[in-house]
Amino acid sequence: MNFNMLVQLFGNISVIAMISLLIGQLNYFRNIIYGKNNWKRIMILSTLFGFMSVIGTENGIRINDAIANTRIVGSLVGGLIGGPVVGTLAGIIGGIHRYQIGGFTAFACAASTVLVGLLGGIVGTKHDLSKMKWKYILLLGITAELIQKIMVFLVAKPFEAALELEMQIAIPTTIITILGLSIFTLIFQNLKMMQDQSGALVANLALTIASRTLPHLRTGLNKDSAEKTADIICEITSVDAVAITNCEKLLCVKGIELEQPFQGEALAAQVAKAVFQQQNVIYQDKELVFPRNLPFQSVIGAPLYHRNKIIGSLQFYYRSSSFRMSQTHLKLADGLANLLSVQIELAEIEHHTKMRQQAELNALQAQINPHFLFNTLSTIMSYCRTDPEQARSLLGNLSDIFRRNLRNKGNFHSLQEELDGIKSYLEIEKVRFANRLTVLMEIDESLLHVKLPILTLQPIIENAIHHGLSPKISDCLLTIRVARSSHNVKISIEDNGIGMSEERLAEVLNRQSQGIGLSNVHQRLQSVYGNEYGLHLESKSGKGTLVTFEAPLHGP
Repeated sequence: MNFNMLVQLFGNISVIAMISLLIGQLNYFRNIIYGKNNWKRIMILSTLFGFMSVIGTENGIRINDAIANTRIVGSLVGGLIGGPVVGTLAGIIGGIHRYQIGGFTAFACAASTVLVGLLGGIVGTKHDLSKMKWKYILLLGITAELIQKIMVFLVAKPFEAALELEMQIAIPTTIITILGLSIFTLIFQNLKMMQDQSGALVANLALTIASRTLPHLRTGLNKDSAEKTADIICEITSVDAVAITNCEKLLCVKGIELEQPFQGEALAAQVAKAVFQQQNVIYQDKELVFPRNLPFQSVIGAPLYHRNKIIGSLQFYYRSSSFRMSQTHLKLADGLANLLSVQIELAEIEHHTKMRQQAELNALQAQINPHFLFNTLSTIMSYCRTDPEQARSLLGNLSDIFRRNLRNKGNFHSLQEELDGIKSYLEIEKVRFANRLTVLMEIDESLLHVKLPILTLQPIIENAIHHGLSPKISDCLLTIRVARSSHNVKISIEDNGIGMSEERLAEVLNRQSQGIGLSNVHQRLQSVYGNEYGLHLESKSGKGTLVTFEAPLHGP
């Protein structure tokens, strides 16, 4: 094996690798490699790797009217990175250059360069170069060299000269091709790592901003939330100025230079108009006319969406346009705008969710408590043998409760309907209390027609029984009174149970305790009749609790 040739070819591949390493430090080049596949990307990569093939030929070693070189490495790597089209085009560039140099292997070498580029493209569609295993790299390098040598044997004339040439260069060129492919694999693994780190930093920055803006954007996109969001963006990022607009006007600007009343607003309006027209992230420097007294040279604008409609724009301003070759700022603006859009939509969803939860809570109040149902069924089972008549009576009351719940429609019931439903419930509770419970009803029958919000009395009575009377051993008394009070009907439910402390009493109507049923009734009464209505609670620990409320005689 010719060691001098091996060293020279290694120097050749090292030059190409060094060029690739230096170019790879540019964000623009990395974004081209790992960006969307379009004709711009194809032409740039084809030219670049075709140029590497040309360098491989130019730095080759002349041997008997032929050249030992690293030409095929350029087209092979081009195919692996850019796909079949890039590999083929890079091969054509390198092949044409090699053919123009001439020699008895000119056509064979030119054709093999194209074929190897196509091979790299086919392999690249199935295997990522940055993740390719070493055994595949070895196999791919050997296959590429075999293609080149087979073409030389088939096409180059005379055959004896081709055979003599390959006897001299076969081993060195195969070693260098495998070595070159391995070096490029390491280079692009490093580039992929840099690209991932850059993306991770942008994502982390966007998420950090989004997490801090979340509490403010819960109120939607308005002047106050926009100002707080802009403050956070300026604090965390290197942006020189920030503007946020809705579809109609400028909501806020942050950055001393941009806060000039006329020029700043006019500039932000221009950018917003461009964003709305293009419906995409925009980058402008030379295309946008900046006022002379504003020091900005470039701007990025990103749309803010709500339900797939643009509702505003997020704008970043920079004093320099030197970052043009980097997509980092564009990715940050785009990613952050998307996150802010999601937050705006989540704010609306949260509002609707609260409303739905309230409606669901109201609906749940209209359903039979499962614990009550299970306990009632257990009581009925215990009476089936000992007292069948009592069991039959309990079943009748339970079926009446079911029937009323299934029949409950609308938002209001008459007082008569409310009381009828409560009577069946109380008959069951009396049995479960084993004669410990006494119920007194003092009802003005002339008021039974008065309409009340559905399930106003039942939650109050359930709370009185379960939280007030149930812990007592004996002499449990529940009193229900309905009387006229001026133009209102006054209803009171009183028990002689264990009562509540003042602290607990203050919490009941604020959903801070087990009194969620009471708080629901209280809020519904105020919502229907006004804030002057609602529940009034009086309670003394160990003495009992009195709950009263009033409702207009003639409805809301």
